[in-house]
Amino acid sequence: MRLGSDGTNTDGTAPGETAFPLLFSPVRIGRTEVRNRVVLTAHGTSEAFRHPGMSPASYIEYLRRRAAGGAGLIICQPILSDPLSTITDETVDRHGRLVEAVRAEGATFLLQLTHLGAYARSEADVRRPPLLGFENTQSAAGETTHRMTHAEIELMIEGYRRTAAMAATAGFDGVEVHGAHGYLAQQSLTPSLNSRDDEWGQDRTLFVRRLLAAARAEMGPDRIVGYRTPTDDLRSPEDGGIGFAGIVEIVRTVLATGTVDVLNTTIGDGGASYARAIPNYRYGEAPNIPPLARLRSALQIDVPVIGVGRITAPGVAESVLANGSCDLVAMTRAHIADPDLLAKTRSGNAHRIRPCVGANVCVNRKLQGYPEISCFHNPEVLRETELAVRPADTQRHVLVVGAGPAGLKAADTAAAGGHRVTVVDAGPRPGGRLRAAEKTAALGLVSTVDHLVSELGERGVTIRTGTVADEALLRELAPDHVVLATGGRPITTSAFPDAADGVLRSPVEALARPTGGRVLVFDAVGANEGPLVAEALARGGAEVVYVTSSETVMPWGGALHRYEVPAILRRACAEVITGGLLGDVDGKHVIVVRPDGETITELDVDTIVPVLAPLPALDLVETVERLALPYTIVGDALAPRTAMHAFKEGHEAALAI
Repeated sequence: MRLGSDGTNTDGTAPGETAFPLLFSPVRIGRTEVRNRVVLTAHGTSEAFRHPGMSPASYIEYLRRRAAGGAGLIICQPILSDPLSTITDETVDRHGRLVEAVRAEGATFLLQLTHLGAYARSEADVRRPPLLGFENTQSAAGETTHRMTHAEIELMIEGYRRTAAMAATAGFDGVEVHGAHGYLAQQSLTPSLNSRDDEWGQDRTLFVRRLLAAARAEMGPDRIVGYRTPTDDLRSPEDGGIGFAGIVEIVRTVLATGTVDVLNTTIGDGGASYARAIPNYRYGEAPNIPPLARLRSALQIDVPVIGVGRITAPGVAESVLANGSCDLVAMTRAHIADPDLLAKTRSGNAHRIRPCVGANVCVNRKLQGYPEISCFHNPEVLRETELAVRPADTQRHVLVVGAGPAGLKAADTAAAGGHRVTVVDAGPRPGGRLRAAEKTAALGLVSTVDHLVSELGERGVTIRTGTVADEALLRELAPDHVVLATGGRPITTSAFPDAADGVLRSPVEALARPTGGRVLVFDAVGANEGPLVAEALARGGAEVVYVTSSETVMPWGGALHRYEVPAILRRACAEVITGGLLGDVDGKHVIVVRPDGETITELDVDTIVPVLAPLPALDLVETVERLALPYTIVGDALAPRTAMHAFKEGHEAALAI
């Protein structure tokens, strides 16, 4: 197929439409035709949008941007169907403005209906009533729920109905009833959470069927009613769960009502299984499609089905559509990372998509109670207007010193704005400390820096590796602005001066040249790095003792990772010690103590790997100031934190030039 002068094929189609014919084909849901098969599922994104006293603008632009990128079906974050709260005119108005913005870009738009039930805790808001459930069960956070009376269950159904009515008034194309992720509707279906002897327990599908009936009554025949189900709750009936066979029967009953136009899917029942429902970098592409295929083989489903779970690449999305596993594909986190994913694919530039790497910063932030999501390497999330790249008023020569996450992001953003950019790095390869993740289970994270290297190539920017930035180089290049992304230096011998020669190794050194024997990994940061290093060294054959000064393993590593990693460490390491400090290091002998000085253990080791915040490397500042060159410091050189901070600061620094 030949391309015309406008980049389309000579038959008028775009290159991506030829390469991915199913992905870009329309699909009918109920009486509505959706322009393509790509879905953004509902995801808690912005508490500001839910708050009537705060501006809704950032969330409206967030979703408008992804609709403009080409997504076919978008499902709005829910407003919780609280039977005791009033849906205000302001809430209707801001949803109306959101609908107008999203539908103007051509996307089909639904509102999700849900209530969390026995989830989290209630004391964050002193005005909030107790958690509501079908039994006096306990949430995973340890709070006991109020067992709803019959009248209160009817009131809850009315809350869902009022929310659906609001969706109709605001102009949504339909609604989705959320029957998964361990929230109230799934709780009503689960034996351990609903063993009532009244009508709500005798037929555990009654509550869900009533919700669907209420939604259909408000939507009428012309709008969409969707239902979200797990393909498997990953709990056996003997454990109080539903089990795969039970899920099959529930879905059969739900579809038999005739109220459902589209079936959305996930897996698990919330809690720890949430990590499986939203797979991270430890999983391959589309790991939850086989359970969906199993459900479809066990059950005749005559409505379109959405496949969900780490479908990030257009090729994978096309393949799961082609093999008949699903009729639509959810690419939610992929669109958080790059709202132009479909536009790039359609134009034949799929190689330029900013990849979702499964860091799960987006979901972890919400699970940790933060008001807004973000992305590991897309700082523009919910700041689309504020951080948009625009042509620079004055083009300058920008020298970026350091090709880690902060430096590469600064270089890419500066080049996108029209500046002439030079990047130098003393190391042999770009990527900074993040490059070491190649040796760990988080190797997918390295795609973030590889993407930026590729983008710089597309923009004609060369990275000069093995190049030390000194006064001579600064005079030679004579830049108009310098971005110091010089990173940090590991703290090793200075932290433990009495250790034997060669015993202390930084995490990067330990991963680059792993040794056998007994290795002590001491983690004083409490994020992902320490456990990843310990796991990698143990997998490589070392006898690893992991010691963290935190009371739990990786308290700052993100909720979804924390569901999995402690168990992984226990299996991989010889010993895991929490709340420990290195009280004394004498040669190869280490005493591990509690903060009050009590000895936990003593051991002899061959290697100690301290996971400590590095010291900012600021040697070049004096030279830059002496030469009177404008400069900005970013990343670990500014304050050693996470790669997410580095990407953000690099982007912001380039916009400010």
